[in-house]
Amino acid sequence: MSAPPVPDSAATRPQDVLDTAIGTARAGGRLDLVDRLSAARSLLRAPSVTVQVAGGAPQGRTDMVTALLRAVPGSPGITLTQAGVAGPDEAADIVMFVADSAQILTTAELDQLRALHHRCPAVVFVLTGIDRHPHWRDVFEADLDLLGSAGVPAAPFAVSVALHTEAVATARPALATASGIPALAERLRDLAGQTELSAARAVAQEVLGAVGELEDPGTAPPGPVARRPRATEPAPAAPDRGRWQQVLSDGFAAVSSDVDFDLRTRVRLTVAEAERVVDENDPATSWDAVEAWLRERLDYEGRRTRALLTARTAEVASALAADLGGAPLRPVHPPEVPDLFDHLPPREPPTGRRRPLAARGRSLVMSGYGGLMMALVLPRFAGIDLPVWIVVGGALLAAVLMGGAALSGERKRQLDARRARAKALVRHCADGFLLGAGKYTRDTIRAAQQQLRDECAARTAERQRALPPARSGRPTRPPTTAQAELAALRRRALTLLTRPAL
Repeated sequence: MSAPPVPDSAATRPQDVLDTAIGTARAGGRLDLVDRLSAARSLLRAPSVTVQVAGGAPQGRTDMVTALLRAVPGSPGITLTQAGVAGPDEAADIVMFVADSAQILTTAELDQLRALHHRCPAVVFVLTGIDRHPHWRDVFEADLDLLGSAGVPAAPFAVSVALHTEAVATARPALATASGIPALAERLRDLAGQTELSAARAVAQEVLGAVGELEDPGTAPPGPVARRPRATEPAPAAPDRGRWQQVLSDGFAAVSSDVDFDLRTRVRLTVAEAERVVDENDPATSWDAVEAWLRERLDYEGRRTRALLTARTAEVASALAADLGGAPLRPVHPPEVPDLFDHLPPREPPTGRRRPLAARGRSLVMSGYGGLMMALVLPRFAGIDLPVWIVVGGALLAAVLMGGAALSGERKRQLDARRARAKALVRHCADGFLLGAGKYTRDTIRAAQQQLRDECAARTAERQRALPPARSGRPTRPPTTAQAELAALRRRALTLLTRPAL
């Protein structure tokens, strides 16, 4: 009995390739391969990323899940679950830890995060309630420092569920973006999009292993099929060609964590330096120079981030080349940093607004009148009889002093208001820069990872093609037909393995 030959131009859907491989193995009398390939069908059953929401109050987790479901309506491949304190038996591809911006992480929360990271390396840290607490940035930075000290690498996000709910109700896309929920949902969609590709490549590896055993019947029967790969893990591969996927995954996880931490640290130092300059000068006269310096400095930090990305991706490429052997991999060239301030809305400069002339005049008159009355009334209460010219002179002097004090206090109040406004603009500019720079780094890392993954897969496929076909010791079909079918099946599996990400 012979399986019907499949043309080279046949569709390379994972299900079609797997069905053809099962038919070929059954026709060759290899029931052990039929069982193994049949078990591999589970890799193609609705691949989904399970996101477990942990930490925080139960109501806060429920609100977060609701907001994410609104942000990713009907998106396939994402399953959101809740957990109180995640136990060791609860399986998840990604753990999203929710913390409130009212206070920094406690010791108990850090212990829970360590346990979660030990069970699931992909951890997303989400700080909520940024609309209720003005000092959430300080809490966010302190939490990131604690996570770094605890050895828990996590993708950080600061969000506001309330702002996103209001934005959805009032149809305000800008407010929705400011809430941080769309950025978090985009990250989850990216991870979900990798699942189908990982499952297809896992099937291709299984088929290639089966083809190799059909060409060499002396190969020992393999173990049971691996479980469905997660979005954050490399697809199962044969021992001689699967290690590069682990090197790629671990390398870019470290690149993402290091680049994000370095960028936030340098932006934080820039903001501190800008605020010091604001405290030492009057923004009414120096704000234009401060704003120009701030934008130039942040542009410089963006270029430094690109240089760091280039260096770190080169390190990952070198590690992959050393693992695969052969010539060095094609270098990764990150794109130029775009204008990261283009999306920021214009803001009024902190020049301050002078009070109306009538209000300022009334304040001076009231202050002067108070000084005048003090000079006239106090001598009478003390029972001192002074000449008229002394009383009048003292009254005028007191009026001048009181008016001058009121004028000086008004000027100081206006200066403090201008400085507070300038600091708010500095933080607004830095937050907008971080939002754009974060998207740039994530897109660049994703593109670099895809380039290196495709090149490594292509190099592995070339080596597979270069392997001479093994001759069967006891063929059950004509050798030419069997070899042609196996060669066609190998080509389809290699095509599936090297298929680029969508």
